[in-house]
Amino acid sequence: PSKLLIYTANLTLAVFEVRKVLDDVEALGNELGGYLLQRGERLVTVRIPAPRFKDAIDRIAKLGDVLRQDVQAQDVTDQMFDLEVRIKNARAVRDRLEKLLANAHAVKDALEVERELARLGEEIERLEGQKKRLSELVAFSTITVPLQPPHPPQVGTKVVLPFPWLGTLGLPQLMRLER
Repeated sequence: PSKLLIYTANLTLAVFEVRKVLDDVEALGNELGGYLLQRGERLVTVRIPAPRFKDAIDRIAKLGDVLRQDVQAQDVTDQMFDLEVRIKNARAVRDRLEKLLANAHAVKDALEVERELARLGEEIERLEGQKKRLSELVAFSTITVPLQPPHPPQVGTKVVLPFPWLGTLGLPQLMRLER
């Protein structure tokens, strides 16, 4: 069987128009068959169908200057297999308990079997919920895009004066050249 992978990405962009890029990322998510998961003042998270993940990353990267890009893939093949086995086993036990219940003659025995059936039913629901959640995470990759306005270029604030004695006059502080 093929590997089941959960892809996530964090793509920090420097952009001039934060709101426009938030809109563009959200629209891109919808265009690629995904959906918006979260949106804030400077952050947007979209879920994208896994086969379109790389395309989405490439297109989002073109919306600004990439300051940081982290991409992760988590293999959940073993977890999914384990869940399927546990669900199958729990269902088999449930089927046996239902047969026991049908043949139970004493009320006390019937109540114990019903209590165990209820517990097992909850366990099966919990396991199926975990399996469904993993399946969704495999099917739809998560891309989080924090946005930052571009930083102005750093200008050196320290100036070397041509004559050291100018420093004794307090000239650098007056000119705000030195902190």
